[in-house]
Amino acid sequence: NYAALIQQQINEDKQNLREKTVYGIQLTEEKLNDFRDEQIGQLKELMDEATRPHRKVIISKDSEHKT
Repeated sequence: NYAALIQQQINEDKQNLREKTVYGIQLTEEKLNDFRDEQIGQLKELMDEATRPHRKVIISKDSEHKT
């Protein structure tokens, strides 16, 4: 599942301190065209939050969100 993919990428990032890790998966133009406008807006908001500076994310096993 997607959460497992992200966790794997985070673990790999911890091992490769020299390279910048890209999280998630690439979406093709074809897949983006299948999204509704609302979904595109949600992706934009997610990207804005994820790329905001000075944000520390802690992932816990109990799935609670902590910042």
